[in-house]
Amino acid sequence: MMEFESDYYAVLGIEADADEKEIKRAYRHLARRFHPDLSDDDDAAHRFREIQEAYELLTDPLKREAYDHWRRQQGWDQPLPIVLRVTPSQQELPCLAEAQVLYVLVEMLPSSEIEAQRLPLNLCLVLDRSTSMKGGRLQQVKEAARYIVEQMHEEDVLSLVTFDDRAELLLPGRRHVDPVAARSAISHIQANGGTEILQGLQLGWQQIQRWHTPDRISHLLLLTDGQTYGDEEGCLEMAAMAAEGQVSLTLMGVGSDWNDQLLDEMAAVSGEPSASVYIDSTAKIVKAFHNRIHGLGSIFARNLELSIHLAEGTSLKEAFLVAPQISPIRLVAERVKLGSLQKENPQAAILEMLVPSQEPGEHRLAQIDLEALVPSVGNQPVRARHSLTLAFDTQLGRRAPIPPDIVSAMGKLTIFKMQERAMSDLEMGLIEPAVSRFKTMATRLLDIGEVELARAALLEAGRLAQTGSLSAAGRKKIRYGTRGLTIVPKEVRYD
Repeated sequence: MMEFESDYYAVLGIEADADEKEIKRAYRHLARRFHPDLSDDDDAAHRFREIQEAYELLTDPLKREAYDHWRRQQGWDQPLPIVLRVTPSQQELPCLAEAQVLYVLVEMLPSSEIEAQRLPLNLCLVLDRSTSMKGGRLQQVKEAARYIVEQMHEEDVLSLVTFDDRAELLLPGRRHVDPVAARSAISHIQANGGTEILQGLQLGWQQIQRWHTPDRISHLLLLTDGQTYGDEEGCLEMAAMAAEGQVSLTLMGVGSDWNDQLLDEMAAVSGEPSASVYIDSTAKIVKAFHNRIHGLGSIFARNLELSIHLAEGTSLKEAFLVAPQISPIRLVAERVKLGSLQKENPQAAILEMLVPSQEPGEHRLAQIDLEALVPSVGNQPVRARHSLTLAFDTQLGRRAPIPPDIVSAMGKLTIFKMQERAMSDLEMGLIEPAVSRFKTMATRLLDIGEVELARAALLEAGRLAQTGSLSAAGRKKIRYGTRGLTIVPKEVRYD
């Protein structure tokens, strides 16, 4: 029996029952994208050879028949491990003389038929021990760190760094974590000094690099409650190094005095906007650590990359992630890196497209590709593809209702944008417009049942009108609260 090395349907991003027309269309698109003379990708030449090989085999009926038989024998005819679901706001559009807006919900979900494989962790805790952490806050951090120790598996690596205006390695990284030694190191943490985040990051990075291998999830968890001064650029450089080295970050801020803009920038640079986490009270520190370690243990896919290729004339006005958190999507060469996909935490995005005038008939508006590594199915990238094709009709009457998930996502996204614009108004000294936006936001939040967040928005609107500024705690609560107004794709909804 013939032997093959690749899943050629995955190489072209098509279904196994694709006809010759679909194969040729996929080939033409990918060949243009990865041609070595046109692409800046490091692996363009390799990908181009793969694409050429897949096309030549799948367009030869005899070779394809032999390949399909072999593929069934290998069990490769099973469903893709990642589901790429694309839902437009309308399935049909009227033929208009002008461009029209189309919203598209893109959902990325783990297949329910594939079990997640927990990879060993290479985890470094980088914990602020400055004077402001003294008391109950530091005690809760110690409790949270002890909880992390209890969750370590035999092949996991755990290291512990503390910092104030200098950094100290309390627990060097090693496999087979000694829980007694780890708990002893944690109990000796004492609050003292100022806050220099870069010192802690650099020492933590050294520990991560010692144990960094492709078959481990390397992750650095930073927790701070204070401002760092003079080393912000260095912190951003460290976040960029993490992205380059495929090391994920969690950046936790406790209380109201830490620099949320810095941690947000670091999260964006690292390639995972949701890496920045706000803990509004000391009592929630242990829960935040619990959620993070659970999330690391339930990673289903890594190196998620979404590509959006628009047909000629179609443009992308805006793109936002709407799960697991709301954040803007910034495409670079039509692509964006989305980090990891957790088993119980799918990702979803909303695209706002401007569609040009079209003749009657079906028209392809975009092609959406998804690529990721799924450890439970091997070391080769898994690829999924969707071609967004809509019908245009001169006789189209009343439009169909917009799908509820898109309505929900757009409503929450509108609140998030309103908060962003209010913060922008404040930076420019426009107090009255900002107050008005906060009040409108509070009404919208009440409409969707977010009572606590609505109350915070109203409280800060009143404070802003009287004093001309927001409280540090209120500002963070509103920023991170509106960011958390996400939707949950229906396959994983828990009613």
